[in-house]
Amino acid sequence: MKRYGQVCPIARSLDVVGERWSLLLVRELTLGPRRYRDLAAGLPGIPSNVLVARLKDLQGAGVVTRRTLPAPTDVTVYELTGAGQRLLPALKELLDWGLRYGPEPSEDDASQPGWALLTGVGRPSALPDRQTCELRVGSEFFYLSSDAGKLTVRRGPAPHGDVVVTMSADTLYSLMTGRTTVADAVGHSTVDGDARIARRALEPLAAAAVATPTPAI
Repeated sequence: MKRYGQVCPIARSLDVVGERWSLLLVRELTLGPRRYRDLAAGLPGIPSNVLVARLKDLQGAGVVTRRTLPAPTDVTVYELTGAGQRLLPALKELLDWGLRYGPEPSEDDASQPGWALLTGVGRPSALPDRQTCELRVGSEFFYLSSDAGKLTVRRGPAPHGDVVVTMSADTLYSLMTGRTTVADAVGHSTVDGDARIARRALEPLAAAAVATPTPAI
């Protein structure tokens, strides 16, 4: 990796995560461990040799680790280390900055449910800490829960989920961009379980991908 050769901590941070694709790779691991092929699918346009190189660099820097899940799966996954997890507040700031000041997306830009759900992470949630909602969007599974009144999102089926919501990507994006309400989103989805829990779980996602006004100075 190229280095800036500066004592400045910002430059030293960018020595690790400043290469093209590096922070987006961290983004892909934000919601939980992923297989190599999942990372490749989550980073459309990345050449395979670049993905291999970025994974190697981030592992060497202690940001990403690789492990094999126990039997019967025996699947190799990549996940963030403690140091990698400490990058999440910086990603959150970049997400908020992008909503406020980033260029408008083009019609042919790629979109994925996981990217949209990141905008809801950390928003106030009325979901009790012990309740979970499994959200199925296309072939992808996520589970929504609450930690100290804040929404958390993880990939995969919900362990002991209280309700399962199956919705289209269009419905999810409409909810998150404020074009539809939680009640309408639930009405256009298949709900297996308590619809009240589903509404509480989805409430933090309402208009989550809409930029909030910058406070006046």
